[in-house]
Amino acid sequence: MNNQRIKKMTTLSLLIAFNIALSYIVKIPVPATNGFVNLVEAGIFLAALGGGARSGLIVGGASGLLLDLLAGYPQWMIFSLVIHGLEGWLVGLIGAKKGYWQQAIALLIGALVMIVGYVLAGAVLYNWAAGVASIPGNIAQNVMGVIVVLILLPIVKRLPIVNGII
Repeated sequence: MNNQRIKKMTTLSLLIAFNIALSYIVKIPVPATNGFVNLVEAGIFLAALGGGARSGLIVGGASGLLLDLLAGYPQWMIFSLVIHGLEGWLVGLIGAKKGYWQQAIALLIGALVMIVGYVLAGAVLYNWAAGVASIPGNIAQNVMGVIVVLILLPIVKRLPIVNGII
């Protein structure tokens, strides 16, 4: 295994751990869906825009699954793996290392995938009313994620250890 690949795996692992810790600390329960609003999108968007589709997929899927497991919501784990993984992959595929407007479109598409995904997951786990009830919280979660990534991405890109890895 070459040095660059080890650095990338380490960086993504640290980003997953940071994302889970940040999301676990900042979480707002949503009783209607037996879920919560958090900052998981920030790490997913950061990995996807900085490192591409594969990084977004890995950080999104792993962060979503592990966060649900550690936060006591195991019924959501597989849904989160798929939804956040797909979200990260699409954001990275469309917006990684691209211009402002392409990144904005990528974030919007990623947010829509996440919102629709959790409406469907809520309907499967509970009922359609619970799925629809998740929409405002998921919109807020995506807006918070976009704000955090807009602040962090320029800073993270300047770090020599991270530049070119994510």
